[in-house]
Amino acid sequence: MNARGVWAVLVGGAVVCGAAACGSSHSSTSSSTQSAAAKLPLSAYLVRADEETGMQRTGAPTADMTPAQWTAGGVPDAAAENTRLAKEGFREVISVQTSQGVSWAMQLGSASAAAREKAVELKEFSSGSQAPPDTTHFTISGIPSAQGWVFPNADANVLFTEGSCLMLIGDDLTTNDNKLPVVAAAHAIWARTHGKAGPCAS
Repeated sequence: MNARGVWAVLVGGAVVCGAAACGSSHSSTSSSTQSAAAKLPLSAYLVRADEETGMQRTGAPTADMTPAQWTAGGVPDAAAENTRLAKEGFREVISVQTSQGVSWAMQLGSASAAAREKAVELKEFSSGSQAPPDTTHFTISGIPSAQGWVFPNADANVLFTEGSCLMLIGDDLTTNDNKLPVVAAAHAIWARTHGKAGPCAS
């Protein structure tokens, strides 16, 4: 199972008002503040307690703010991956470990960038040279972009996109039904985040 990261950039805006317009500007600023407060944080796209059946988070989420930080743990061909992610508008990865798995969310520059990165990850991990010949693949009802794979009695992973973000959930359970926890977690994250305002909204 591969765990990597995500980064987010928050840009503060300045409000300039003329002598005759400060009242309306103040009202607009208050409205914007309330709207921003209602937006989901990137951490909302990570698995929470009990959502990945039988597992708990084992620490606080960590954020990687550059591709180089994300690939710093010994990723093969890190330089090429860093270049690709930078071209795709990499902004942030946030990740968290669970008792027997991992959950991460990556914010990229666009929905098309997220779809392309998902295709790269799938090719590398679900059908590449490291995938056993008896690897099986699955989709998840209700999450159109979800594509998962299972290494029998080893681990299960699923990737899905929401707007400009790519999410992965994985476990390393050595059971015949090891995909069930990641399916449950994907449904929980999708229900909490799909269509909501936040960093992933297209």
